[in-house]
Amino acid sequence: WPSPPQMDSAPLFRSLHSLAEDNAAFFSRSGGASGRRFAAAFATLREQSGRLEPALGYFSRLCHRFDLDEATPGNGYRSLLQVARCCVAHALHKSRYVAAHRRSLFFRAGHNAAELEALGAALAQLRALLCIAQRLLAHSPPGCLFPPSEGEDGLSEMVLREFSTMRNACFYGRCLGFQFAPSIRPFLQTMAIGLVSFSENYQRHNLGLGVAAGSLVSSGPLALDPELRGDEFERLSQTLDIHFWKSFWNLTESQLLASVANMTATQVGVCQVLTVTPEPLEVPLAADPSVTITIPPPVAH
Repeated sequence: WPSPPQMDSAPLFRSLHSLAEDNAAFFSRSGGASGRRFAAAFATLREQSGRLEPALGYFSRLCHRFDLDEATPGNGYRSLLQVARCCVAHALHKSRYVAAHRRSLFFRAGHNAAELEALGAALAQLRALLCIAQRLLAHSPPGCLFPPSEGEDGLSEMVLREFSTMRNACFYGRCLGFQFAPSIRPFLQTMAIGLVSFSENYQRHNLGLGVAAGSLVSSGPLALDPELRGDEFERLSQTLDIHFWKSFWNLTESQLLASVANMTATQVGVCQVLTVTPEPLEVPLAADPSVTITIPPPVAH
């Protein structure tokens, strides 16, 4: 089917390049360690976004080929494009903020410089992902998301090897949740802080309430240091086993948290209790009611 109209990312990149050049020139004239740090951060933003723009344009012209149909514009390449655009838009928003407040007495130079550096690292990692996706696309038949299993010449191993060398900590630190609405980012940050602080006590083999209490005590440094939180989150995602993740997500099943929820949340009245017994169902066929099929009850793996 014909290519649908694509979102033009050129104005987004032009605005980012213009602001990056203006901010870099301003901080270069100011001198000092802080000025050099800002100038380097904006130079990185300009460089990475300049390399990212051609890749986004390339995939924007081709991603519609992998949609299920014209009414369902969705596939992995579209998702990657949207995440990259969101990161560029977030960098543009931060650049505008710096340009508007850089002369203010209350301008937090260290905080804003660290956020710009994190955005530059995120753009670099997204560009690397787009390069990997481009290699996959080159080896895939037309309209197929993945290359054929035969004759791929070690492509899967290459993708896994390249992905293992990427630094994903920037996505879990200051840039956490940039692709979502701003209202959900504090919740994601709270989850990340809780996860990393929980892991410290889990690895000490604390159990029960000791893990939850220790997590609250040790969460302070993680809340104040996004870089440390991002590094730890990346390490956890690569090293800890399934038992850790089950223990973390089962925290809400503990009696203590259930009691807190009962005290703080609105009580919901139960009108009627329905019990579904784990027994198979016999359902007649629509074409021949005399013939039935057996539907087994759902079971967990």
